[in-house]
Amino acid sequence: MDTSQPDRLAAQVLAKPNELLVMIPTAGRLSPLSRKLFNELLFEGGRQFQARLERGAPMLAEETFEARLASLTANLPGAASTWTTAAKNHFHEMMSTLVEWESVDKNAQTEEWGEMPLLSVSKIIKRGNDLFVQWAFPPEVLVALKDPAFYTKLNLQYVGQLRTYAAISLYEICSRYRTNPSGVTCVQPPDWWVEALSGRSVRVVTGRKLKDAPPQPKREWRKVKSESVLDAIEEINAKTDLTIQLIEKRTGRAVTAVQFGVQRKRMPEDQKASLPADIVQKGVAVGVPLRDLAALAKSVRGGIETVRAALTRMEQRLGRDDLVPIENRSAYLRSMVTELEGYVDHGAAQLTSHTPLPAPAAGPKGQPPQVAQDVEETPLSVARRTVDGLPREAKVELARKAFESMRAKGLATASIAHSFARFIDGGSLGGFLLAEMAQIYASDAARNADSEEGAQDE
Repeated sequence: MDTSQPDRLAAQVLAKPNELLVMIPTAGRLSPLSRKLFNELLFEGGRQFQARLERGAPMLAEETFEARLASLTANLPGAASTWTTAAKNHFHEMMSTLVEWESVDKNAQTEEWGEMPLLSVSKIIKRGNDLFVQWAFPPEVLVALKDPAFYTKLNLQYVGQLRTYAAISLYEICSRYRTNPSGVTCVQPPDWWVEALSGRSVRVVTGRKLKDAPPQPKREWRKVKSESVLDAIEEINAKTDLTIQLIEKRTGRAVTAVQFGVQRKRMPEDQKASLPADIVQKGVAVGVPLRDLAALAKSVRGGIETVRAALTRMEQRLGRDDLVPIENRSAYLRSMVTELEGYVDHGAAQLTSHTPLPAPAAGPKGQPPQVAQDVEETPLSVARRTVDGLPREAKVELARKAFESMRAKGLATASIAHSFARFIDGGSLGGFLLAEMAQIYASDAARNADSEEGAQDE
């Protein structure tokens, strides 16, 4: 399963206890996306836990952490509608997969932890139109989150960009040594790395029978290296802030020890985005980190101009007191940009922070020069603005036509159906439904124009 999301926003930095870096499945299977979601739960759970400790109200045994599902998955790949079902599967994986924790630090011992699932409780609860997740960690994990003596900072942006389980786990381990003066990881036997980089058990099961988990033959390092480790190294070097190198130590022809060289990358000068002053001011005003704005400007079609338009819409949304507050403003801006970039033509895509705007064209004699437009207009953007200004009766008819069109194409997700029903009941209009309405309006307008030209030719 490809769980990469190359253009996602810069995410939070998780201070992950070193005891939790290496998880070795002994029963069940952990997918790459489940491991990413577990990191999000650790981040949010750790934040809530520390807040409780600061207030002098430590969590009781029967209490659970709680967060909106949309907030937990805002930085993960996949549409919000797909996560309604997918989340249950991933929580089931975390509840049913047994792991043993091992630390990469010599001064930390976790062997006494034994086997345990990643979560001890998980629930998904619907309140109104929102889904909330309640979860609890095993006691040992909670103790590690309480006051980690040793931890590794993980930028979840880079974790989210990695596609395979081996790449995710190897990146987390190598991140532990990013500041190591020796520039290398710990030295471990090949079998240790096979287990640490595998999302399922690779041990030979003897003396017991596990339900739905037949004994697995122990995999050889050379096969794991060929099938997943080399690709993981290439992916980490291409997508993250680290450059790593495989180091094998041999006795004769046999590999007896493995470690990795680790170096931090220096950001090339041409990748350091400069933002116009108005974008910086807008970003500060709406509470979006500048690093997120820079990442968006480099990754989306239309660059700075699309971001500028999205910030304007976000300012309008924040001014609405009748709507629920935006919890993750970076993720919300990302959704606005994704919606707008489809309306930017190829010409606008060339506008970046390094491309000067054309000089204002001189107007007729005695009149001031024309002012350059903020956003490049396209037939679709004009159609969208026109649809916004239509009488409600015309918009309702067009919305029904757009919803039927999306249903015929298999695009009418539960979220879109809810948006359509809300609009018919008198609510606001937006998102993918409005985009489909603009597409239909623009197509109808083009057909009418062609018909008129044909009639004139006759």
